[in-house]
Amino acid sequence: MKQVTDPSSLAFKFWDNYPTDNPFLLNGFTGTFAFSEHLLIPEALTEFLLEFFRTRLGERRSNHIKAIPLNEINDLLNEVWEGPGSMSKVVRMTYELKANRLLETPVDSKSALKGYEAPTFESNLDQTVVDRIEKS
Repeated sequence: MKQVTDPSSLAFKFWDNYPTDNPFLLNGFTGTFAFSEHLLIPEALTEFLLEFFRTRLGERRSNHIKAIPLNEINDLLNEVWEGPGSMSKVVRMTYELKANRLLETPVDSKSALKGYEAPTFESNLDQTVVDRIEKS
């Protein structure tokens, strides 16, 4: 039998065990954030920022992180960051924000089929495309 592991627990375990003694690695960072360009933000922090600013960003797909001013990004990260080992906290906050967002807007499988009448044995949905082609 195949065992399924919760991806959030894998992420927590990864960052909990990631070295904190190297200041050149993200989890060992001891300074304050002062990003000068959006492309310099590490992906793990970008995920947190996208969840945190999701209501402001809406449904943007490309260059979405660039819509957030760098001073706001730096201020937020400096407020959240507590020194080496803080990535574990940031990842937990990311998953918490995502879970809260999904609870606020639960996935509704019926919305995907909105306006679509599912044909059943008893249904009378008029002519189908196949019926129209056969009559031609």
